[in-house]
Amino acid sequence: MSRRRSSLRRSKYEIYNEILSIIYYQSDLPLTRIARAANLPVDRAKPLLQFLQKRNLIYEEEDEGLTVYRIAPNGVEFLELFKRLAKLVPSEDDLEGVNF
Repeated sequence: MSRRRSSLRRSKYEIYNEILSIIYYQSDLPLTRIARAANLPVDRAKPLLQFLQKRNLIYEEEDEGLTVYRIAPNGVEFLELFKRLAKLVPSEDDLEGVNF
């Protein structure tokens, strides 16, 4: 199986989409559960959540003494736009073997 290393890596936007999807579908999750679900180390997930929070895509709240993350309306809009964009623009894997 000879997949190129670059095709195994997720783009930043794919990671943002995955994190937002996890929060959207599972809601009220702490950092560690989000990191585990997104297959990211916690030390890498934390700055990504801060990035999404600064852009009003997610917000954090205290729930029974635990900091949890929830998706904001802008985060839902991001998910919708990402889904539309993914339909319009094929991935590199879809273009394998196509010559331009």
